[in-house]
Amino acid sequence: MIQNAEDNRYSDRKVPWLRFYLKQDRIEIDSNEDGFSEENIKAICSIGESTKKSRQGYVGEKGIGFKSVFKVAQRVHVQSEPFSFAFEYRREDRDDGLGMITPLSVKHLDLPQRVQTRIVLHLLDDCDREALREELVNLPDTLLLFLRKLRTLDVRVKLSGQPAVNYHYRLDKEIDDRVSITKQVVIEGSPKTTSTRFYWITKQVVHNMPKDEARDDISKAEVILAFPLDENNAPIVEEQHVYAFLPLRKAGYKVQPLNLFTACMPANAA
Repeated sequence: MIQNAEDNRYSDRKVPWLRFYLKQDRIEIDSNEDGFSEENIKAICSIGESTKKSRQGYVGEKGIGFKSVFKVAQRVHVQSEPFSFAFEYRREDRDDGLGMITPLSVKHLDLPQRVQTRIVLHLLDDCDREALREELVNLPDTLLLFLRKLRTLDVRVKLSGQPAVNYHYRLDKEIDDRVSITKQVVIEGSPKTTSTRFYWITKQVVHNMPKDEARDDISKAEVILAFPLDENNAPIVEEQHVYAFLPLRKAGYKVQPLNLFTACMPANAA
């Protein structure tokens, strides 16, 4: 979902944002992107097709990533003006996966103000809600350092028997190559907490990358390092995530490197 939002189109006047809202029976994913095109619809209803192949600056590919939502959902409703449709896939029906690519017409629903696109994942009965909660609330805020478009990210969680919680992350440009990430946390029944961290960013474009069939005619990749700083610009030395667009794992590095999938970086090279 983050890949899709990062690859979408946003009008120049918009500050791109993405919001996840985990409820007991669903996840609502809202965005202020410009909206789906007919080309996007055809790609999402296919396997092995994409509107992004051989185009610099895109991180998703092959239209396969979206289908992974069926690991946790049995029904997915997509509403993006003027489109409103759903996919249904029940593993026990043994429909050979046709439900994942066969759109069903769905009546338009009222959307909140500023929401251009909403994707609703209706969760499987046996889906581990706690595991989903852990993944969402532990999403590294440093992800915003390496995105080209998204500047704010919201994560809301309201599960049965638990207090509601809201995480808000915002990336701001400081001076020169310094940026900041502000994190606000609101837990039902507790006061709001706010914290800000600073980073110095440096970038290097690597040329003559090896060919990859998923990225025809693209031969360069951008490597980004983000160095944590305190308020006095002194470096903070601590273990950080390694990113290949999305966070992979902590590997003991004391900086934050990123190899974007915008170029032909094959898996074995990464």
